[in-house]
Amino acid sequence: MIIQHKPSLILEALAYLGRRASNKTWDQVEQRIQQRKVLPSPALCHALELLKALTHQLDQVATAEEKEIQALFGNLEGFPYNTIGSSSPAFFLLYPLLDRFQGDWEAFSQLVDGLDREEVVWGIASIFEDDLPNQHRMDTQAFTDLVLGLNAPDSTKVALLELSRNHRAVGARALACLRPIVAHLEEHQAQLEELAAPYLQQCAPLSQLEFFTQLSHLRPAPETTYTLHPFLFGADTNLTFDEAPGQVRIYGGVLRRELMELVSGRTSAQDQVCETYRLLGDSTRFDILCYLRGRTAYVQELSTRFSLSRNTIHHHMNKLSDCGLVQCTIHGNRTFYTLDEEQVQLFLERQAALFGKH
Repeated sequence: MIIQHKPSLILEALAYLGRRASNKTWDQVEQRIQQRKVLPSPALCHALELLKALTHQLDQVATAEEKEIQALFGNLEGFPYNTIGSSSPAFFLLYPLLDRFQGDWEAFSQLVDGLDREEVVWGIASIFEDDLPNQHRMDTQAFTDLVLGLNAPDSTKVALLELSRNHRAVGARALACLRPIVAHLEEHQAQLEELAAPYLQQCAPLSQLEFFTQLSHLRPAPETTYTLHPFLFGADTNLTFDEAPGQVRIYGGVLRRELMELVSGRTSAQDQVCETYRLLGDSTRFDILCYLRGRTAYVQELSTRFSLSRNTIHHHMNKLSDCGLVQCTIHGNRTFYTLDEEQVQLFLERQAALFGKH
C-alpha cells in the first residue's frame, strides 16, 4: 500500500462545506461520545480541538452565501444520509477529479470547465454505481436510463440530470465557493500535517492486510494497488475510488481508529449486545443478515433482492460492517459482502451469557 502524506485539499474543502450544509459540528461529535459514557483519549480530545479551531478559521474565510452552500454541498434526497455532503451536486461532479488537482487552481478550473458530458456522467455515475467499466466515459442515454431507474425522489433524478447538462455552470459555482477554503488550507499546511501525523504513524508499520483489518471494514482485493490519503474533515470515514483496473484510492479518516476503539471499549457485554440489537432492530438489516447465511452477495444482487437502491444497500452494509457482523471485499468495481462468522458467534455467546441459565 502506498501512503500519501498530504491530504487532498479539494476533498477537505468539499467535506468542510458538506458538514456546514448538514449543520454537523465537532461539538456534536463530542456530545455523542459523552452519551456513550466512555472517556476519550487525550489524543482524540486534542485532535477534535484542532478540527474545531480549523473549522472556525474556515468559517471566517468562506465567502459563499448559506443558500448557495446548501444548493451545491447539501445531500440530495434518496441517498444515505452523511455528514460530509458526499451525495451533493458538487461532490458528484468533483470527487472523481481529486487526484488531478496539483496545486494550480487555474489549471484545475480549466480542467473542470473543459470536461465533456460523457466524462461528467461517468464521474457522477461512479459515485453510486458499482458495476461501471473503468473507461472514464459513459453514453449519456445510458446515464439517463440509470438515473431514471434509481430508487430516489423525482427531484433528485431531475437534479442529477440537470447537473449532467449544466456541469460547467455548476462547476464554476462550486469552485467559487471552494477557492477561499482551499487557499486557506494551503496556507495552513502545518495544521493539516499535525492532524494527519498520528494517523499516518499508525498506518506506516502496518501491512496492507493489517490496515484493512484494523482501520477499515473493507478487505483488500487481490492484485490491487491501494494508495492511502489522510482525510481530516471526514475523520471517521473511509472513501474509495477506482482509478483504473487494479488501482484504488482510499481516503482514510484520521480518527477512525480512536473512534472505533471508543465504541468497542464500551464497558460491558450488555452494552455491546444492546448496540447489536439496535442495529438489527431495522428489519431490512435483519433480513439482509439472514440472506447472507452461507452465501456471498454483491451489491447489485442485494439491491435486486430487497428492491433498494445501491446506495441504500451500502448504507445498511456499512452499519453491519462497523458492527462487525459482515465482512466486505472489493473485486474490481464490485463490492461483495459475507457474514463474519466469528463475530456472529461472539455475539451469540454474549447474548447467551446475558440471558441463559446460570
